[in-house]
Amino acid sequence: MDVEILGVIPARGGSKGVPRKNIYPLAGKPLLSHTIEAAKRSSMLSRVVVSTEDSEIAELAHSERCEVIPRPVELAQDDTPMAPVVRHVLDSLAIKEHYHPEIVVILQPTAPLRRAEHIDESLNFLLERGAASVVSVSTVPGHYHPDWQ
Repeated sequence: MDVEILGVIPARGGSKGVPRKNIYPLAGKPLLSHTIEAAKRSSMLSRVVVSTEDSEIAELAHSERCEVIPRPVELAQDDTPMAPVVRHVLDSLAIKEHYHPEIVVILQPTAPLRRAEHIDESLNFLLERGAASVVSVSTVPGHYHPDWQ
């Protein structure tokens, strides 16, 4: 089955908790690089783009040979929901290229341990079961304070 699947990596420049976290080094490379690499290694993603309003993040994504969709600053605020960010990416690609993926995968840069196999397993799960969506979650140990979760 040939399905067009778009991976969207939302990576804004602002962060109050950990400033500039998406370009902060983790295990020898920027946090964002871990997600770009996993996405590019996925055997199921047809295309991967980074959505950002930040020129330094865009430059990093380009250096990793990843497409960038420039995001308006108003869609890069602390309280911006994910749906308008994804809609902006889809609208931008539809207008510029008449590109309309059948499935969109949101790949947060803040999950650097995610591997290509995890992406592919999730997509296989979605396709095999005919689900409308799939989300990955982890159990948070009870000793963490709610403000840090």
